Amino acid sequence: MKTEILNKILDENVLSQESKDKLTALHENISSKEFSDLLDAHGNQYVEFVQEGGGVWGSALVGYLYGLEIFGVRFLKIAGTSAGAINTMLIAACRTKEEAKSEVIREILFNWNFADFMDGKTYVKTTIHAMLNNKNFLKINAIIAAVLMIILVVIPFALSSETTLNAKLLFLVPLIPIIIAFFCIKKFYNDFRKQNSGLNPGKAFLDQMTDVMNGFGIKTVAELNDKFIQKERQLNLNYRYGNEQEYYAIALNSIEEIKVNNLEHIDQTRYRIFYESAVNNDYYKNNPFYLLKSEYIVITTDINAKIKVELPTMANLYWSEEEMKRISPAEFVRASMSVPFFFEPFQKRIDKDDDSVKYAWKFWMNTKQEDIYPVGVFIDGGSISNFPIDLFHSSDVFYPRMPLFGVQLTSDSDILSEKGKTSEQILKSPFSFAGNILSTLKGFNDKSFLTKHTFYHSFSIQTVNCGESSWLNFFMKREEKEDLFNRGFVAALDFLNQFDWEKYKCERMMLSMKEKKILKEEDTKTVG
Repeated sequence: MKTEILNKILDENVLSQESKDKLTALHENISSKEFSDLLDAHGNQYVEFVQEGGGVWGSALVGYLYGLEIFGVRFLKIAGTSAGAINTMLIAACRTKEEAKSEVIREILFNWNFADFMDGKTYVKTTIHAMLNNKNFLKINAIIAAVLMIILVVIPFALSSETTLNAKLLFLVPLIPIIIAFFCIKKFYNDFRKQNSGLNPGKAFLDQMTDVMNGFGIKTVAELNDKFIQKERQLNLNYRYGNEQEYYAIALNSIEEIKVNNLEHIDQTRYRIFYESAVNNDYYKNNPFYLLKSEYIVITTDINAKIKVELPTMANLYWSEEEMKRISPAEFVRASMSVPFFFEPFQKRIDKDDDSVKYAWKFWMNTKQEDIYPVGVFIDGGSISNFPIDLFHSSDVFYPRMPLFGVQLTSDSDILSEKGKTSEQILKSPFSFAGNILSTLKGFNDKSFLTKHTFYHSFSIQTVNCGESSWLNFFMKREEKEDLFNRGFVAALDFLNQFDWEKYKCERMMLSMKEKKILKEEDTKTVG
């Protein structure tokens, strides 16, 4: 990083003193590092990037993005859920792939008033605001209600009654708050039903996201796909060591080197088959960019078909090709961030007669036309996959050309809970028991993948601690957004400072060879 660029970044008002000190201390080391073997004409290095969902913690993701971009990291493949889906869509739509996007995205998020997205009944916003500003809100109100009830129960015994009728009326006094509570609950339930089991319709967010996409000149999904999705030599990238057969030669040498260093753990027969197939792979020999593709993916959950949905990859299950020439990609993000009960589920009626829809249902679901579901009902993608890093994992790796980076979000309370609980704590009540079951099911998809592939925790993933901030704090002030931004920025610098691209390539290839049973996993102590 040049001195003038560093000084310009250090003048940023949004950066905290801790961020500036960290950048000053680490910039020389990070600037000298390699992060990928795919570069553009400006020397930017390309990676795959996955962002975890986290409600209004999106500012931390933007800070992390900023930390990567100032050191020339750019993005070929991007994916995310919920807040990660918002960032993913903005990265895909904003500017060209060669240009930095984080400053534009930061201003968008900082200028958004998240409270405006709570477009339900007024009492919903008021109640949630009270709960966020007072952690004991429910406890205090429960105590007040209990005390009031006790007083009302005691009144008939404390007061004397001249007639039997008066005595009976006094004993009916405690029923008054019960009747009031009944009608309040009935109203809440009826409102909830009318609003499709969501406190907020989510239209305000959809309109805001659509306006942002329009501002980027992206009015339809088809336009965004044309802009961002490219393949192989269309990407106008260079391989670090040359665009002829250099990649192929380096890959073969590296495969041989892994064999030499792990000779006692190699299955010779499997290795020979694997190596011969590599030697005879004319695709990579003639094209170092073979199978490379830029793409964006946002994750949502269809509770009607009961599947995880990748958009736009699986969009034809719900939208025809003609519809995608008309709808805004903001609809994909709206589907991804539909927090259950907080926002209404996003719904999409399905045209069973459209050829592209019929083909998609046959391809993805093996479903005949008459059995196609009438509607997609989408809730937050985080209900199944909040950190979809498995999307970009491939066991068929010839030799890594770029790394996969991922960023996760946590908080002080999450860190405490991850230390584990005693059985007494888990089984303390039916509510704690049910809560732990739901928490386990929610993170099952991502955790099972990461448990199997520990490589990614060691080499690809960084976690940002969002402190005491609540992921549902839609009343977040600019100062809180800036704090989250700086937390993400510092985490990105720490990650880049310790990243080792050469070691990543070697270990990633070893993981691939283990998946092919070439390396005997039970013998080797390497990351897998």
